[in-house]
Amino acid sequence: MEKLINNTCFMQHAMIVELSKGRQITIPAEIREQLNLKTGSKLEITQRKHEIILKPLGEDLEVLFAEARNIKPKHNLSPKQMDELNEKMFR
Repeated sequence: MEKLINNTCFMQHAMIVELSKGRQITIPAEIREQLNLKTGSKLEITQRKHEIILKPLGEDLEVLFAEARNIKPKHNLSPKQMDELNEKMFR
């Protein structure tokens, strides 16, 4: 089966992969190359009934994550202290 996206033809066909002992799968090279997936690429995983759907999140989201890692909080609270403060404020 073929699918046309932005005038590019993609072959859609099933591939069988095996779940490893570490409960991981390997995405076949052909698919990784077509979707430009690299080590560290972010994927959204969704379960729909008896299907597992993997969707690449793209470079825009990875740039956003990188920028978010560089944002410094304007306070010196630990995550635990922030949780405790939120509990007090929203009771």
